[in-house]
Amino acid sequence: SDSDEDKLEQIEAKFDKIIDIPQLCLSPEWRDRLLQISIEFEKTLTPESWYNGKEGLENLKSEFEGKSNSKFCSVDIERILTSSEWQDFLTGLEEEIEAE
Repeated sequence: SDSDEDKLEQIEAKFDKIIDIPQLCLSPEWRDRLLQISIEFEKTLTPESWYNGKEGLENLKSEFEGKSNSKFCSVDIERILTSSEWQDFLTGLEEEIEAE
């Protein structure tokens, strides 16, 4: 019988093969609006010397862009449930659990 740690490693290995995790993300319009709101808050809450400096707005924009395709997204459960690749993955997990 495999240990729980071995089973977890097997699950992770299977999961790692599925690199396309369907996501639902903010539309470009909403991302742009959220960035503009963030910039306005920065300007309101920080001194001009800070937000015009290298740590200020350019850094904010850069971090925002880096996070906007992950932090502002959620997993698209409907696409996962209708994807044959994901169905195979989930069915395999279910079979492994039932075999215990």
